[in-house]
Amino acid sequence: MFREQSAFTELEQPFICTMISEPTVAEARSVMKHSEFEGADSFIVNLMGDGEFGLERSLLNESDLEDLFESTSLPSMACYYRWKYTGERVGETDEERMEILKMAVRAGARAVDMVGDTFDPIPGPDEFSDEATAFSLDPESPPREFTTDPDAVERQRAEIGTIHKLGGEVQLTAHTRTHLSPEQALNIATAFEQRNADMVKIVGVDTSWDDLLETLEATVLLNRELDIPFVMMSHGQHGVLGRYVTPFLGSMLCFTQHEYPPGGFYLQPLTENVRSVFDSVRNVTPTREPEEENWL
Repeated sequence: MFREQSAFTELEQPFICTMISEPTVAEARSVMKHSEFEGADSFIVNLMGDGEFGLERSLLNESDLEDLFESTSLPSMACYYRWKYTGERVGETDEERMEILKMAVRAGARAVDMVGDTFDPIPGPDEFSDEATAFSLDPESPPREFTTDPDAVERQRAEIGTIHKLGGEVQLTAHTRTHLSPEQALNIATAFEQRNADMVKIVGVDTSWDDLLETLEATVLLNRELDIPFVMMSHGQHGVLGRYVTPFLGSMLCFTQHEYPPGGFYLQPLTENVRSVFDSVRNVTPTREPEEENWL
């Protein structure tokens, strides 16, 4: 059935991608159905977590995943990060994580989210720790999840080629855990594009409105320079507004949630709120060159 679903790169932009973090296929299917009515266009499914903000480990098989991905006419993207939303690291190696993602494509996922330092993990503090907070607040911290190691890059290219042969698309992602200048964001995105990714996702850190303005500038820069779709966004409460705005500047989507569970991840807007914004904000895309306008 999944071949009847649109590829992510075929969806009309900007679109809404709702995160699915439920522990069972039945619960995930329920959230998908609710989200469809709320205005979701696609889904990103957390396969890590083992029942804590992600699918239970026992369900990571082609049969159960096929049941999940075929329960909707909308395309799904599978992700299996090195970390859980509870703050713990997963037990699988990068090689094992990639095998899970390829299994998801065989089961019907239309795309996978692949971190940009796969096969060469960039060292740094554990996610959601006090050390991670200090890292993100330090403007001198280097970007994470972005490797330039030649061997790792070639292995990433090979994995992308394999996923393409399976019929899936690849989003190369960097959760950098630090604020990015527009030039830094473009450097990472361009490198990902050159690795044959179908889409790129760059996530910086914004701790002020000045930071957010740079993220918006980066969005315009990526929109001008890249030949493939991209997502530009940021962590931090100052970045929430950017999640609504960057899709109007060229970012291909907004990640959302159906609801806010206790102890969940609250930086993603709600699906119904974003659909309301997308449906209400009209007539903002320029249709004429500046010299053709009437400047009154």
